[in-house]
Amino acid sequence: MGSSYSHETYYSRNHDRDGTTYKATYESQPFNQGTSRYAFKGILDGKGPRKGDACVTKVFKKEFAKNFDQWVPDLAASEKALKFAQKFNLDCIPILSKTKKEKYKQIDFLIPLIAKMYDVSHYKLFGFIPINRDESLVRLEEYVAIEPFLEGQYKKFNSNGGYEDAIHDLMLAFSHWTWSISGHKFMVCDLQGIETKRKYVLTDPAVHSLEEIYGMTDLGVVGMEMVLANHNCNGLCRKLGLENPVADEGVLIPTRNTRSTTYSFQLSKEEKLRALKRQNRYFEILPAIFE
Repeated sequence: MGSSYSHETYYSRNHDRDGTTYKATYESQPFNQGTSRYAFKGILDGKGPRKGDACVTKVFKKEFAKNFDQWVPDLAASEKALKFAQKFNLDCIPILSKTKKEKYKQIDFLIPLIAKMYDVSHYKLFGFIPINRDESLVRLEEYVAIEPFLEGQYKKFNSNGGYEDAIHDLMLAFSHWTWSISGHKFMVCDLQGIETKRKYVLTDPAVHSLEEIYGMTDLGVVGMEMVLANHNCNGLCRKLGLENPVADEGVLIPTRNTRSTTYSFQLSKEEKLRALKRQNRYFEILPAIFE
């Protein structure tokens, strides 16, 4: 890794939190993959403090290939999730921690850097003579996402289709709270990442919105119903005064009760139509306290 035959990006289109743009060099083969993306280990390069840090470059599979404009909803979802997390950390963590010996950990979201591919690895004749570029997984000029490499046990706390890990009550209360405080206009979910001594560091969130503006994992009001239908309110939800009109009425809603992320193209025709028309049967849209 790191040779001239590894995949390499241009500098990112957007800036990191330190105000710097970075580029990445990364391995020719992915170490992991999901439904829509491959993940490659790499190294950051640039003039900022993160130069030389380990990173993960995420590349969409061919059927999901992305240009920069198509990346915008995914980037916006991470930024929206971070905005909600900062508000939650400020307003809710102190309330929830009052009767606890140790404060609840804060919630943070990674904001990916979006960069265009500069070069891809080459096939090698006899194992060492570079010939044609290998564009089987990564293509020149396509855009990819670059994130810090997360050290630790990667966990899935809930999904965007109804799955939740009841052990992590703070994560589940956070998703519920985002829906409540936004007047039922948004819901941050599909929470996944690592837990450190001080905080949860999360990546690739989904945001359900009335207008379905946050990409393929935004399932609109249908997604909100799925999450609420399978959400068992915990003590933190009650402490924050959160209500769940779907679960409270014992409504039976088809959910995607799986750890995997659900994409909009996986919804039924009826679900797609309801999401498009913003039709939900169980809650009304209210004035937002924060959005």
